[in-house]
Amino acid sequence: MIQILRNNQRALMLVVAVLTIVAFIFLYNTTQLDELSSIQNPTIYGKPLDRLAIDRQVKNYQLTMALGQYELLQKLGGTAPDQERAITDYIWNVLVLRHEADALGILPTDSQVASRIKSLALFQTSGQFDPAKYAAFVGEQLTPRGFTELQLEEVVRDVLKLESVSAVVEAPAALGKGEIESAKRFFQPVTAQFVKFEAAAGADSVTVAAEEVAAFHQQNQAALQSAETRDVEVLVFELPDNAPADGKDRVNALQKLADAASEAASKIASTAGSLEQAAANAGARFLKLAGLERSGDSDSDDAENSIDSTATADLASAAFLLERAGATSDVIQSGEAFYILRVSSISPARPLTLDEARERIEEQIKAQKAQQAFQARATSAFAAMQSAVQSGKSFAEAAAAQNLKIETLSGVAPSSEKAGPEERQVAAATLFLQDGELSPLERASWGAFVVALQSRGEPDAKTLADREEAIREGILRNKRDLLFMEWIRANREAARITVPGAPGQ
Repeated sequence: MIQILRNNQRALMLVVAVLTIVAFIFLYNTTQLDELSSIQNPTIYGKPLDRLAIDRQVKNYQLTMALGQYELLQKLGGTAPDQERAITDYIWNVLVLRHEADALGILPTDSQVASRIKSLALFQTSGQFDPAKYAAFVGEQLTPRGFTELQLEEVVRDVLKLESVSAVVEAPAALGKGEIESAKRFFQPVTAQFVKFEAAAGADSVTVAAEEVAAFHQQNQAALQSAETRDVEVLVFELPDNAPADGKDRVNALQKLADAASEAASKIASTAGSLEQAAANAGARFLKLAGLERSGDSDSDDAENSIDSTATADLASAAFLLERAGATSDVIQSGEAFYILRVSSISPARPLTLDEARERIEEQIKAQKAQQAFQARATSAFAAMQSAVQSGKSFAEAAAAQNLKIETLSGVAPSSEKAGPEERQVAAATLFLQDGELSPLERASWGAFVVALQSRGEPDAKTLADREEAIREGILRNKRDLLFMEWIRANREAARITVPGAPGQ
């Protein structure tokens, strides 16, 4: 770490007796590094970004996740649902952040970095920096995986740069009185009438002709594939039933379990023996999973082969990273258990015949037809109701003309914790309505609905007083986020990023 901590590292390592297990899934996953390292000749600010630089940024992303620096990840796009997109966006955006921070003269000092590292919850005990935890993390979590103290410092520098840049970029965000008044509507109870459009109504009457099924199969053969599956053998290292429930003893037990799994993995890597024998030698449970899919679904459901669904999903992810039968994984951690798996065989995806795909096709066509019919019914009925209300008829009269049942919402605020999800959703649809106005056709889990606001009451004074500060902070936070998003967008555009072979390049 910075010299302030670095001077004491050797001595600190001597007093570390137990490593607290910290399960960082990204520290064990090098797939993203391989994917991004395959990019050829990208450039930023007119300069090439070589493979080593990309590898370094992928490692920094992984370490940022492991250190729990979620604000940095979130603001730089590193939390997108698509993992590959999240990592790619994060890497470009962090490079832009560093460039602009340097231009603004924002250069965190070594002492600032050291102080922030000491404040990380990961390295604290009872609210104080714990040198043993820091030394253990460096020696046992970073070094074996090719990470260094310098990368940890680099992540923390990025955090400090983000905070300083954000303070400048987001400074113009301010609250208007009207915004606070509008936000108060979340706490105002409303009285309203509404009608539901049930998507399921009429679905049973939808029919599908054999000709439609055949045509769909002909046009979508590329998408109608069987799932690729893998048969795998698995070593399971898990705590016994009589393991300590919590505390230091449980941590010690988990560490011994992790050590046993690591030792077994090393022996398996150096020999080509049976995995079942390796399990017996290591005192691990041995099981087979047949027909394992990417989703974690498997044909194996007997008690002997049972593991929880989360572990099965984690094993599936690892299994599909192995490209050939006979390949063996590294140690995989899921919850408080450790696994080593070997792919026995691979059944690749193949086109489904018409008979094999018939049921799936019929269900899909039925669903499409039912949805189309529902949308047509709901849109037509809503248009007729809207026209009737505009001509002077009441909401009840307009609904009755369409054979729709009126339901009533009485004194429910959109923010109400006592109301059910349906009532809150209907109440929320009135937020931008004036008394007597009709909402647009709103989507819902059951299909859709239309609500007519009758009146809006006064909010509970105590609730509003308790929440007002949170309301203000929430509005400001949204404004700040929008300002920062625009800043990163504009500066990323100015960075002239090019990725040869990518769409638009």
